[in-house]
Amino acid sequence: MVFVDTIAIKEDAGIYEEIIGLGIGLSVAFECFRYKSMRMATWLWIGWLVYGLGNLFDVLDEVVSSEKFKVLYLDTSLTIMGMVLISYGFLKQTVAGEKMIAQLNGEAAANKSLRAKLYKDARLDELTQLGNRRACFERFSKLGLITHRLYYFDLDKFKQCNDTHGHKIGDKVLKIFGQNLSSTFGSQAAFRVGGDEFVAFSKNEHGLGALSASLCTGITDYGVDVSIGFVNVKADANIDELLNRADGEMYKAKFRRQSRA
Repeated sequence: MVFVDTIAIKEDAGIYEEIIGLGIGLSVAFECFRYKSMRMATWLWIGWLVYGLGNLFDVLDEVVSSEKFKVLYLDTSLTIMGMVLISYGFLKQTVAGEKMIAQLNGEAAANKSLRAKLYKDARLDELTQLGNRRACFERFSKLGLITHRLYYFDLDKFKQCNDTHGHKIGDKVLKIFGQNLSSTFGSQAAFRVGGDEFVAFSKNEHGLGALSASLCTGITDYGVDVSIGFVNVKADANIDELLNRADGEMYKAKFRRQSRA
């Protein structure tokens, strides 16, 4: 009785083994077909074929004499070898996935850096390294709360400087004036809003004579001076209105200077 039960258990174990083998084979086959590129699943395919061949030999071993076809003795070896190759295939897929994730993370970081650069470039005047008109409008919501005065600057005789000395000197004059503005008001509160027109926000009131002399340091040698207009800033003010008013005050100052001359 015990002998019969043992045989039955062995037969059941063989059936379970074949069912498990079939399940593994189908699972690996599914993984192989999941990849559109054959190259991506090469080792899985090889492992699956070797594993399947081992299982086929195992089935044939039940109906054909191993003594007659000794190659059937390789069923276990082929099954084990197939499992090793399948494991290697999954390992390669894992490594490839990690490399792809690292690459995508690198590309995402590069894209983020590029977007930040494009955002900055879109708001920066390349020549003077001051904020441009767009930056002026965007920062006003913050600057309008912490500053009390808006200054508008226009370089006098700048066109004559360009005509006399050339555009290279003209660019130099703009750079120097931009640096002087940045030193006086800070780079985050000074802007180039036009060809030779600049704007700055200040927490303090500046005497126009002293301010003009300070800002014109290094540019009067080329015959360039500056006209200045200003308005007081209110928190609820409109930036367009403030710029127009400051621009008007600047032109009044320019006209008075020309009249005196």
